[in-house]
Amino acid sequence: MFTSNAWSAMSVSSTLVGEEISGIVLDNSFWKGRAHCVSESLVKVLRLVDSEDKPAMGYLYEAMDKAKKAIQRRLKKKSEFLPYWRVIDRRWETQLHSPLHAAAYFLNPGLYFDPKFDKHREVKRGMNDIVEKLVCDDDIRDIIVRQITDYKRSHHSFGSATAVRNRAKMSPKNWWDQYGIDCLELQTLAIRILSQCCSSSGCERNWSIFEHIHSPKRNRLEHERLNDLVFVHYNLKLRERDMIKRTGKNITDPISLENIDILDEWICEEPNHLTMDDVRGWTCVEQPNQEADSIPDFDFDGGEEEGPGPVTGEELGVGDDDAMEDDEADVAV
Repeated sequence: MFTSNAWSAMSVSSTLVGEEISGIVLDNSFWKGRAHCVSESLVKVLRLVDSEDKPAMGYLYEAMDKAKKAIQRRLKKKSEFLPYWRVIDRRWETQLHSPLHAAAYFLNPGLYFDPKFDKHREVKRGMNDIVEKLVCDDDIRDIIVRQITDYKRSHHSFGSATAVRNRAKMSPKNWWDQYGIDCLELQTLAIRILSQCCSSSGCERNWSIFEHIHSPKRNRLEHERLNDLVFVHYNLKLRERDMIKRTGKNITDPISLENIDILDEWICEEPNHLTMDDVRGWTCVEQPNQEADSIPDFDFDGGEEEGPGPVTGEELGVGDDDAMEDDEADVAV
């Protein structure tokens, strides 16, 4: 529009306002900034997930809501931010979302007791699903349900002045470890959920084991932890390969030195197999020396018998011309 003749013909194009607007629209940095309005909030979520400063499981659910609201504030119009919301929701539901995220959000005291806590039914449903899946004993389930009520109402040690003051200061896992002592069953479940690891590797496409773990784009792993992860992944691959080769009682641990066969093919190199070139070469016979004497046959009874004479060219299928060439070659030597 701003590069067309119609715009140039308009009187407003020569005014200060027109020139300013035209400069903004034609500036590439303006469009890059608009893209950053959408991606910046999502990048913050990914940084949170990969951060080792604190376990991200208890904060991921809220972080996604904050990212969507940040996009809404910047784009403002419903027609502009709703398409981005749909993309985020579709990716969240199909690939990233888990009841663990909702349950961890519920069990994070720093967020649950915040007045802005979103008491959406999806959060309660996620907590209920986790109790059903992770707790097998019906009696313990009933106890946990009653203890959840104590947690929501800040009864027992949950309501102490120190526990209230440290809700947002301590990590959720440490808070439950310190102040969940009156509800041991719920404490065990909460620590188990809040200790789960998070990773943004589902948003990437690195297929190599090392690149999958040690990506320059997001590497914040400690060196020792990186080596441990590579070691575990690689040996799992070795074990899987070994279990495919072996069946029944012959399945062994490939990492155990006691189970290694010293004659195994990966230790002792097998000889090379016969090739087609070797098969074709067996008919190649060296030309006989025409000056060779007859080979005597020894009689072990004491005598010596004269053996057959030298092999002739006719017997080998060599013509006179070939024989002459051989003689000339001998003379030349």
